[in-house]
Amino acid sequence: MTLKNILIVEDSPTQARYSAFILEDAGYKVSLASTGQQGIDMSKAIPFDTILLDVILPDMDGYRVCSEIRQNNNTYVPILMLTSQKVAIEDKVDGFTAGADDYISKPFDPRELIARVSALLRVKQMIDDMLANLTHEHQAYQSLRRIALTDHLTKLYNRHYFAEALEREFSLSQRHNLPLSCIMTDIDHFRDFNNRFGHATGDTVLEGAAKLFQDSLRQGDIIARYGGEEFVILLTFTDIERAVAMAERLRSLVEETVWKSPSGDLGITISFGVATMPSPAISSSDQLIRSADSALFRAKALGRNRVEVFKPEDQTRGSVEE
Repeated sequence: MTLKNILIVEDSPTQARYSAFILEDAGYKVSLASTGQQGIDMSKAIPFDTILLDVILPDMDGYRVCSEIRQNNNTYVPILMLTSQKVAIEDKVDGFTAGADDYISKPFDPRELIARVSALLRVKQMIDDMLANLTHEHQAYQSLRRIALTDHLTKLYNRHYFAEALEREFSLSQRHNLPLSCIMTDIDHFRDFNNRFGHATGDTVLEGAAKLFQDSLRQGDIIARYGGEEFVILLTFTDIERAVAMAERLRSLVEETVWKSPSGDLGITISFGVATMPSPAISSSDQLIRSADSALFRAKALGRNRVEVFKPEDQTRGSVEE
């Protein structure tokens, strides 16, 4: 069992040794500091379980030391203030305001010291357990959330996550008049491809395309599998020229990639539709998506394996075969 680690900040060698003897005899590990600054420095370096802090020290008073320790520590450590005189209510208020947890007057009965330290350690243990549970629950929640918002095949975000991100980024873009581009993309003739080569080969292509896209995007960009063979990309702070350049780069990467399969090397092409705001034709996040989708429809209608930019006169998606 690991011994609880206690720091005594006390300038009187006799009193320090006496307190240390009591605590060590009770099974605690004790460290000593003779000045306030030394106590502050030690509390930064070592994760103490409790600190006994004298009010009167040679370099600064215990209230200041207590306040410094509270400000410099990210974790909770109980502080028991030691005083050699009867404590006035104002002094107690100052101590508690500085972050002290309890007081004990010198000279003290060893049994009282042990009882107060034990009580503080119980409080610390409860707080530590509560924080550990909260951390575990938060991590578990984040893990489940990642699973719920990630496409199991491509490991990209799914449509639900993208909807959240789109609302957030659209609002930011609209509020600050910043460019935001959306790219809708669809693997050409994928339905026929699956029928000919099988869904396992189709899944391999989807995974490969997802990785190509992800490796080519910037860190702040967002890509999701939108459904079937469709992907959607959100390019933050990106105008139409740079969005088209990115789409063209991705189109070329897919076309130039040799896709391996049990049936031999395969050639895959992909079509893109791009829409960007600010635009007089786009006033909502849904319109941004529909605009990119309309441009994708036109790319399909014009022969596929191409990038098209949204035009206000574009019609909504029609019945062009995948």
